[in-house]
Amino acid sequence: MPCIFRLKLGRVESMKLKRTWPLVVVVVLAVFAAIIVGTAYYLIFPEKPKIKKETIIEVVVRGALDELPSGNSLVQAFLESRLSLWELGKLFESAMYDNRVSGIYLEVHPLSLSWAQVEELRDLIRNFRRTGKPVHAFLVVDMIQEIELYLVCAANSVTANPDAGVLLNGLVTEINFYKKAMDKLRISPQFIQFKEYKSPESYTRKKMSTEIRQMMKSILGDMEQRIIATIARDREIEEKILQKIMLTGVLSAKDALKAGLLDALGQRDNVDFTFVESGHEADRYSWVSANRYLDSVASEYRQQSSHKVALLGGVGLISAGYSGPFREILGGTTMSSYLRKIRNNEELDGVILRVDSPGGSAVGSNMIWKEVKLLGESNKPVVVSMSGVAGSGGYYISMGAGHIVSQPSTITGSIGVKFGKFDIDKFYSWLGIDVDRVKISPNADIFSSFTSLNLKQRRAVELWMTDIYESFVQKAAQGRGLEYKELELRSRGRIYTGAQAKKIGLVDDLGGLQVAISHMKKKLGLSENEEIELVLYPPAKSFWEEFTSGELLGVQQETSFVAWLKEGMRVFSTPAPWLFMPQISVN
Repeated sequence: MPCIFRLKLGRVESMKLKRTWPLVVVVVLAVFAAIIVGTAYYLIFPEKPKIKKETIIEVVVRGALDELPSGNSLVQAFLESRLSLWELGKLFESAMYDNRVSGIYLEVHPLSLSWAQVEELRDLIRNFRRTGKPVHAFLVVDMIQEIELYLVCAANSVTANPDAGVLLNGLVTEINFYKKAMDKLRISPQFIQFKEYKSPESYTRKKMSTEIRQMMKSILGDMEQRIIATIARDREIEEKILQKIMLTGVLSAKDALKAGLLDALGQRDNVDFTFVESGHEADRYSWVSANRYLDSVASEYRQQSSHKVALLGGVGLISAGYSGPFREILGGTTMSSYLRKIRNNEELDGVILRVDSPGGSAVGSNMIWKEVKLLGESNKPVVVSMSGVAGSGGYYISMGAGHIVSQPSTITGSIGVKFGKFDIDKFYSWLGIDVDRVKISPNADIFSSFTSLNLKQRRAVELWMTDIYESFVQKAAQGRGLEYKELELRSRGRIYTGAQAKKIGLVDDLGGLQVAISHMKKKLGLSENEEIELVLYPPAKSFWEEFTSGELLGVQQETSFVAWLKEGMRVFSTPAPWLFMPQISVN
């Protein structure tokens, strides 16, 4: 009897579930539809912000910064609060001439920006201050390091929390070496070093070679000297005092205040009071976020000109195929298509190519370089603006431009090529996995992950790499107006800071996007007072356009996501000559 009772109860519950689940589905779909409609309404009919007189703009900088706003509507919807470096440039430039704006409050959190990006922000701050409007900075950082200090020193004043610490101890770069791990795992790195600075030594050595160590010392020395000199100048402190502080390395916020590195200790309200002391009555000025102000700029202060120039981002790891959905991959096919369309677009007079790439595929780099050259030959000038890094393939795509601008701390150069694969046959045997094969031709397994290169195969790869290297150097020499032998001595895979690169002719000028714009005006025969309109390229698509074309997640409609993922894995797992710069992180 109890069993029958439980059976009947199960039937009743089943009937209730059958009646309930359609209602649940309807509710879920209704909520989803409401979100979609609400988001669409906001995107199509956003609330128009009103900027009052005596406005202070709140600019918050934290973590990393994208170079340009994402063209993906899904990213824009969820990451709207995070402005790109280009958008911050628009904000500062517009605020300079906006008589409603009285100053900028700069809130700085721990940063993972490149040093070149910090220099770009410093340029924006200093240009803004020339109008007489102040920038007051507040550090929301437990341990203030050189990169945060380097940025905020460009402001009128710097305030930090009393419990914060200051780490002023100089720059360091650390490189991981995996040879011992490779030996333990019985993995044989099959890398070919081509020239002394293009070394795959992370997998083949236990420590840096003499050449790499000297190169790193040169880069760190150049950057550290510039950072110390800049902080000393901005804070009106003697350099020898800063160097003495660096011998200790760590100091409290109170000691940093005494040394003149900070102006005040306190909280956000103390910074607010600083603006009041600057001549703004407390009840007269209002605050507006950077996003809301930028919305106002877009609707009321949009700069229009008959001289339109495309602003195109060359950002990410270079491949021969299509660009990735979130800018991690810079596809040669995609970029070539963009550049061809710009060349055939009669409304666009030229291109500013914003480069931030450590390199990648030799084929993809060559595809982009070719289209850059064709643009110049069609009387549409290309000016390159380098950001954090433009190394190896990143320099390759830049060297055909009519003018190259970099920041002093941009990591650039690395003209060279390297090749590598791993032989994991013994590792598999150690795990108890046997690999057998059938082949007809003797070299069918030349790039197999379970074989090592023999002498004949290695020689064939070296000849291939030699051809790529010599072509790279020759094209760079032609682009820079130098003799092959002269440039080859400065190449050999070596990386430089932007300041060093300018001295040896790899770049033309130092500065950021505004300097690139100035040179573009000269290329177009315009005076400095004439305006050009920068047009983000490719043009942004609506949510619906991306959805119907299958590009919402960066995947073409005819390609499944799994197939796209497999294609990417195959491309980057296939041995090939890569135009990669040595891995470097300066902290």
